[in-house]
Amino acid sequence: MRFLLYSHDSFGLGHLRRSVTIAGRLLEQCPGASVLIATGSPVATSFRLPRGIDILKLPSVTKDRDGDYVSREWTMGLTSLLEFRARLLTSAVEGFRPHALLVDHKPIGLLGELEPALVRARALGTRCILGFRDIVDHPESMDAEWGSADVRHAIENDYDQIMVYGDREVFDASVEYAELAAVRDRLLFTGYVVRPRLRPPFRPLALLQPHVVVTVGGGEDGAERVHRYFDAMEFGQPHWTTTVVLGPLFGSDAGKEVKRRASAQPDVTVHRSHDDLPALFRDASAVVSMAGYNTCSELLQSRVPSVLLPRVTPRREQLVRAQRLAARGLAFNASGASPSALLGEIQFALEQRRVSRPLPSMNGAQKAASVLLRSAVAAQGASLGTPLNGPCIDTAPAELAS
Repeated sequence: MRFLLYSHDSFGLGHLRRSVTIAGRLLEQCPGASVLIATGSPVATSFRLPRGIDILKLPSVTKDRDGDYVSREWTMGLTSLLEFRARLLTSAVEGFRPHALLVDHKPIGLLGELEPALVRARALGTRCILGFRDIVDHPESMDAEWGSADVRHAIENDYDQIMVYGDREVFDASVEYAELAAVRDRLLFTGYVVRPRLRPPFRPLALLQPHVVVTVGGGEDGAERVHRYFDAMEFGQPHWTTTVVLGPLFGSDAGKEVKRRASAQPDVTVHRSHDDLPALFRDASAVVSMAGYNTCSELLQSRVPSVLLPRVTPRREQLVRAQRLAARGLAFNASGASPSALLGEIQFALEQRRVSRPLPSMNGAQKAASVLLRSAVAAQGASLGTPLNGPCIDTAPAELAS
């Protein structure tokens, strides 16, 4: 069976990492499947991929100082670049002939680039599934995200299933987003999508000194949060050691400044990246982080106390997530905290030791893979005119069997 996963990825690593996680679970459920991930992430080829997964690298875009999309590497104008990306996506559908297409976050792709591919996919009998993270943006801002007629039409007409990678007890998108009212019967909350652990959990019996991990996701806009952490350290006299993970998209000049400040602090280590961030979380006493989807999912899985410094522009998704998790006692929201207040939040997190509150559902990757698999089976069966049987058929959780 063939699966095409699309993520536009103009900023950060979240969409691509989620796609790779789901693809990995898909191959566990259906060995021998072929998965193609189409992405504009500038670091797409840096991911270690299991056999059976390949990358279609789309030319990358980013945002300029005014918040407008521009080409990341080329001098090509945005219109020409999007037309080129659209042709690549349509060619992928026609050449790869996926049985199921999973679209992450943007129903018509970046500025509509996916529309021709969606039309072609449906004409070929491909089952189309839309998936988006637990919180897309603040409900008041969703008209800008999903308010256009083209997006609403796609949500209501182009997708056989819509998945929310979250838990409705934390944030119920079916209620919070009026734009989903017409498709509630096709809406499935999968739980949080989180990477599998690369090694067994390990927790030292006793740390001689508390240890704090500071991470800012992909790092593209993380410098301000790292400096806020250093400001808090300079305000007091921390009794803990620190590991700072900058992320692969952290600017080189900004990284040099972080290392300069780190050298003036006792017991601070700075890494560009880390191969097993979830393991680093589990072995930490507390984590200071932005509030991106993937990082928060891994923090929840680790049960390490976390202090969140959410991004608040250009969208408020991270702020809403930090507020909702804090309200459930699953994290500390330090948005806008002064250095002294941030220091106090970190100290309180260190005293907590472990998160003891019940976690939301964390098996989103398994459920999402099962939805894709059953959709592909249905598409393949429809093309042959007969139901299928085989080792990949009956692997979905019971709630997906109907």
